[in-house]
Amino acid sequence: MKLLESKQISKMSRQLLEKLPALLGSLGIEYVEYPNRYAFPCPVHGGDNPEACTIFTDGDTSKGNWNCWTQACEDEFTKNLFGFVRGVLSHRKGEKASMFEAANFCLKFLDTDLGELGTYEVDEVNKETRLLEVFGKNPLREPLKISREQILESIEIPAKYYINRGYLENTLKTFDVGLCAKKNKPMSGRVVVPIYDEDYNYVGCIGRAVSPHTKPKWLHSRGFKKSAYLYGLNLAKEEILKTGVAVLVEGQGDVWKMHEAGVLNSVGIFGSNLSDDQLILLEKSGALSLVILTDADEAGEKAADQIIRKGSRRFNYYRPQFSKKDVGEMTTEQIKEEIINQLEGVLS
Repeated sequence: MKLLESKQISKMSRQLLEKLPALLGSLGIEYVEYPNRYAFPCPVHGGDNPEACTIFTDGDTSKGNWNCWTQACEDEFTKNLFGFVRGVLSHRKGEKASMFEAANFCLKFLDTDLGELGTYEVDEVNKETRLLEVFGKNPLREPLKISREQILESIEIPAKYYINRGYLENTLKTFDVGLCAKKNKPMSGRVVVPIYDEDYNYVGCIGRAVSPHTKPKWLHSRGFKKSAYLYGLNLAKEEILKTGVAVLVEGQGDVWKMHEAGVLNSVGIFGSNLSDDQLILLEKSGALSLVILTDADEAGEKAADQIIRKGSRRFNYYRPQFSKKDVGEMTTEQIKEEIINQLEGVLS
């Protein structure tokens, strides 16, 4: 096979997207289809989280359209669908598959060859140019469809489920976390975590199953694209602007714990992968420094490295060490002793 060119890989990725359900089927991947994405457990690193990996079908797919939210596997294999296929093949092989192995699989699936792919011009940009391009954009925002008042009327706040798990009642009221007790609703019987954008506009929600018989455990509202938002930025933005520091955690519960410990400039990235839109939001928030509190395990360390690479020299970075796997498992006293004390002079 001749040397692969970037334009051939881009063309191949676009053709794979056109046949995405068939591609996933050929790889033996069971998925859940949403209006703008397909979700499934990550087949690159393994695992059973049904929302761990996402392939988006909207937006500018020429720049890549898949994300592993738990271990950022796309950073190793690139974000286009050719890289996705290569990652899956690598996992099955037990070692990294070559570019040609991935190309052979794709060409066979597409029933074509390199000569028939034609050309698709792709601008080559270096890392510095790419960063300038990212920071010059604004995150995509859609017109408001549901008001916060309507959300508050539809759920019972605070959610007893999370009170029983150790969160304070006032915290759940602050973040509007409640139970959807109404019948015949998409989130019926689930604890609802509303998501607001930086201007407090409701953009979607995440529902957590209360009963072990309710599947899936986590359910995202239709059309919600978590990579476009930072959880809790609506409440954290004043403190970020005041201190010049943004504290990054993975999940919603982590944000709640940090708030209970008095760290009000904390935001969640909905997993372990920082997206371009989230990077834009951080830059526009006035943050000069990022405190990275992704999980204290191999995946969390990989996530921290991804955040630092993505932000490049735009920020100062701090990565405190702590004893628990994630900050959501820590008491407020432990957060103060193990994290805040390490950041003396940074957070104030």
